[in-house]
Amino acid sequence: MATKTSRKKRPDGTTVAPIFEQKSRAARGMQDGGCCGGGESGDAPDRRRSPSLSPGPRAATDLTETMAEGSAEAEAAAGRVDSAPATRQDILHLKSFIASELAHTTKTFMTEVHAIGTRTARLEERSEHIVDGYNELARYTETLADRVSELESAFEDLSNRSRRNNIRIRGLPEKVPSDQLEAVFIGIIKQLLPTLPSTYCLIDRIHRTLGKSRWQNTLPRDVVARLHYSSTHESLIRAARDQMVEYEDHPLSFFQDLAPSTLIKRREWRVVTEVLRSNNVRYTWGFPFHISATYNDCTHTCTHLYKAKDFLKKLGLEIPEAVSQLNAPGALPRLPREWSLPEV
Repeated sequence: MATKTSRKKRPDGTTVAPIFEQKSRAARGMQDGGCCGGGESGDAPDRRRSPSLSPGPRAATDLTETMAEGSAEAEAAAGRVDSAPATRQDILHLKSFIASELAHTTKTFMTEVHAIGTRTARLEERSEHIVDGYNELARYTETLADRVSELESAFEDLSNRSRRNNIRIRGLPEKVPSDQLEAVFIGIIKQLLPTLPSTYCLIDRIHRTLGKSRWQNTLPRDVVARLHYSSTHESLIRAARDQMVEYEDHPLSFFQDLAPSTLIKRREWRVVTEVLRSNNVRYTWGFPFHISATYNDCTHTCTHLYKAKDFLKKLGLEIPEAVSQLNAPGALPRLPREWSLPEV
C-alpha cells in the first residue's frame, strides 16, 4: 500500500536569501574589483527587492524530515504486505500465469521440434538418393573394371600374337653395326641348325631395342629379329635351350619376344615358378596369360596370382607364405538405404 506524503504550506513570512539581498553601490564596486564614482557605501539609498518564493533554511529542513518519515512508512507497509499470507485469488492468479507460460513455451518447443523433424525427413530422403547413386556408381565401376581388364587381356594377347615369330637375342656386342645384324644372325642360325635349308633362314626385319648405345663393361642392348617362318622360330628356341652359343667369346641367350605387361606378370609369378622348378615340375606359359603345369599325368592351369594357392595345392606342393597371404580383389562396399544406430 502506498502512503501519501503530506506537504506543508509555504510560510507567510518568506525570508530573502543572502545572495539576493540589496547591496550598496560601493559594495558592488568592491565586489567587481573597483569603485564607482568615488561614492561611499552609506551614500546609496537602500532599495528593497521583490520578495523571493524560495523557502528559507528552516522550511527546507522541515520538508526533508517529512520526506524521510514518508519513506519509512512506505517501507514498513511493504514489509507488512510481504509477510502477509497469500490469498486464494493470489494463488489462482499465479497458477494461471504459470499455465500460460508453460503453454507458450511448449508451443514454441513443439514448433522447433516440428521444423527439425521436417529437415531430418528431407535429409533422410536426400541421403537415400545419394546412397542409391553411390551403389549404382559402384556397380558401374565394377563393370567398367571387368571390361577394362578384358580389354587389357585382349590387347596383351594381340600384342604377343603379333610377336609370335619374334626372337630376342641377348649378349650380342654393340660393335656389330646395324647393317650387319642380319648376316651375323643368319650365321648364328646355321650354327644352331646346321641342317636347316637356306630358304627357311628368311628374316623379315632385325634391329636393336630402343635406348642409348652401351659399350664397355655393360650389357649390350637386345637384338629383336622377326623370322618369316614360325617353324624356324620354334626350332631355334628349342636348339638354344640345349646348346651353348657364343659370338667372339660373348655368350648369347635367346628368348621369346613378349609384351612388357606379360614380362611384368611373369616377374610377379617368380615365387610360384621357383617352387615348380625346385620340385622338377615342368610348366608352360600360355596366351591369354596363364600358366600350365603337369603333375601325375594331370594338367592344371592358373590365370591369376591370387589363385596360385589352390594351384599349388592341387599339385601337392608347398605353398609359400607370400602366396598364402594373397586374396582375391574385393568388391566395392555397398551402403544401406536405411539409417542404423551404431553398435555400442
